[in-house]
Amino acid sequence: MKAQDIQEVKLDLKGASRSGEALLPGAIPGATVFLHVIPEGGTLSLPADSRFIRILFLCAGEAVFAAAGREWAYAEKAVFVPLPEQNTGVKATRAAHVLEIRWELIDADRAELAAKTADFPYTQRYLDAMQYRDPFKSEKTISRAILPHRTLPRFAMGSVETYADDLIGQHEHPLLDQFFFSFPENHMTLLIDDLRYPMGPDTLLHIPLGSNHGVSVTGDEVSHYIWIDFIPDPERGNAYLDEVHKPTGTTRSF
Repeated sequence: MKAQDIQEVKLDLKGASRSGEALLPGAIPGATVFLHVIPEGGTLSLPADSRFIRILFLCAGEAVFAAAGREWAYAEKAVFVPLPEQNTGVKATRAAHVLEIRWELIDADRAELAAKTADFPYTQRYLDAMQYRDPFKSEKTISRAILPHRTLPRFAMGSVETYADDLIGQHEHPLLDQFFFSFPENHMTLLIDDLRYPMGPDTLLHIPLGSNHGVSVTGDEVSHYIWIDFIPDPERGNAYLDEVHKPTGTTRSF
């Protein structure tokens, strides 16, 4: 693995509003990512579209999400997932950064969603996400399942938070195609095969499919990022996540 093989985009989130530019288009088939910067009092309108399911994550600021005739207000990190047929609005009550992930649907996905429409819009605070352990991380690391596998078709999303010195052991998962998205405080070193690659804040990065990857934090480094998994083979991919993601039944924070 060479540094030039890594696909990433580092975002400048200061200043004016930002919307509409796809990030790393084509890196993962069927997946498109946007980062919306909404000024205080500004709004974002997202019309219904049957082609994909839309995952929204409030990374910073305060916002009100509206869909299906209801509203949900958040003053901290939160996830919001409407059904494809639901128009969605986001109003920033304080300047907000909203990550949007569009995941193209296949017929089996639509049938799966039709069987659980009562679960949507799916929304919760980030800090309320289920915490889990896996064999690659130390006892210190906090892992959260923001959208546990099987919540959405062929998709899962979670996060990792820790501080130096700590190590997330290298591991492979060729059944999962994955983005990392880093929070503002993140400064860590990715371990990808034999490459050590620095990843700073506000960055979207594609983990090369099938690579042996992990994370190292040393000195004053902090690791805090979202992992975004796309699961082409849900039977095998979900079985893998069943095996490695074990709920802790507890809630920790730093």
